[in-house]
Amino acid sequence: MGCGTSFVKYVLFFFNLVVALLGLAIIGVGVAFLLNWSAVKDELKGHLTVAPWVFIIIGAVMFVIAFFGCCGAIRESHCMVVTYAIFLLVIIILQVVLAILLFTYGNTIKDGLVLSVQKLWEKRAHDPASDEVFKNIEEQLQCCGKDGSGDYHSVSLPPSCCKKDTFISNTLGCTVTNAEVGCTSKVAELYEKWNKPIAGFAIGVACVEVVGALFALCLANSIRNMDRRSRY
Repeated sequence: MGCGTSFVKYVLFFFNLVVALLGLAIIGVGVAFLLNWSAVKDELKGHLTVAPWVFIIIGAVMFVIAFFGCCGAIRESHCMVVTYAIFLLVIIILQVVLAILLFTYGNTIKDGLVLSVQKLWEKRAHDPASDEVFKNIEEQLQCCGKDGSGDYHSVSLPPSCCKKDTFISNTLGCTVTNAEVGCTSKVAELYEKWNKPIAGFAIGVACVEVVGALFALCLANSIRNMDRRSRY
């Protein structure tokens, strides 16, 4: 194995070792939230507590892919390195598709998100699960009602509409609102704020992954050639 191939081998190994450790750390954060570790929740001030399974899934995917890259590189396994490259190519395609959708169909996606919030509001009256989901949206996004606190047609509002730093409550709910903006407007505002940065980030990460996939394919080709030479 030449110097250039050895360099690629160790770059892939150490890079994927770091990614694997990061994946385990993300899984740990998700598990911590599931186990209700108050210390972790206090440290993060209650943010990102809505979807611990998202952390676990993302961390697991990162770890599995990095495992193939790390072990395949250090063991010089053609099969594992090719599998790693295929995983990367699939993720690259998904990220590019996501970026294209966000750039091209941004307004359509935003309208779909707004419509979903509206339907959730309509279902909450007779569906406890939908009511709980909507309350979580109000707490996390700091919004109130579908179009504002007036949607509740009540002087006292539910705790999910409460303003946390000046909490005033009674037996029926709170009287100081989180925000007068409705959740449909808040969702649309957040989407318009983050859709292009997310698309740009996806493209940027995809570019890095393309380099990783090329390195992996070059290493796989070198390993295959070495195997052929060793047979003859």
